[in-house]
Amino acid sequence: MSLRHLKMFDKVKIFTGPNDYHFKQLYFEEVNEFIVGVDSGLEYLLNLEKPIDLAVGDFDSIDPEKLKKIESKCKQIIRLKERKNKTDLAYTLDYIYNHFDYDKIEVYGGISGRVDHFIANLNLMKKYRFSIKDDHHYMYILDKGKYHIDNFKNYISFFAVEDVYGLQLKGFKYSLDNYFLSTSDSLSVSNEGSGDVSFTKGKLLVIMSEDQKRGG
Repeated sequence: MSLRHLKMFDKVKIFTGPNDYHFKQLYFEEVNEFIVGVDSGLEYLLNLEKPIDLAVGDFDSIDPEKLKKIESKCKQIIRLKERKNKTDLAYTLDYIYNHFDYDKIEVYGGISGRVDHFIANLNLMKKYRFSIKDDHHYMYILDKGKYHIDNFKNYISFFAVEDVYGLQLKGFKYSLDNYFLSTSDSLSVSNEGSGDVSFTKGKLLVIMSEDQKRGG
């Protein structure tokens, strides 16, 4: 019997580093959610009033005293070796994919920080199909079809993960009609507003974003 069908969750919510987003602004509790902390992202879950369902990582970046508190809150802990052939997030997504059934996966964090880690996370999005967010960004991938998008950020951009055919953008500040968007084309960056998206072939990365305010 496949382990993946042991339990069904509406949403799997994964909290990962870098810890530069506001947990209380992004997270709100929902029915039948499964809470996962990945390495340093576990620190955001310390003050959560409910247990942490799963903790994954080598935990090398967590203060030992905080780690003790985290361990007391966790239902399940998977300890990884420091030297491994997958990132902590990649291991977590693979484990969830193979052990649970779910409607959606949301990843919190994993965008800012090192550019190579962010590109690795983009590649993971192609395989596991999750949304990813922080204070200033929200992104996900669409398959061919028709969609209405309510953009809640200042900007919205569209990039081809695989060449996109027959792209139509309606209702946004800038429209397109039957456009071929290749993986090397950046035409659809920095659009604005909400609207309808449709395309007949390919995979489309949607990025909602806003400028980060600088102090001083």
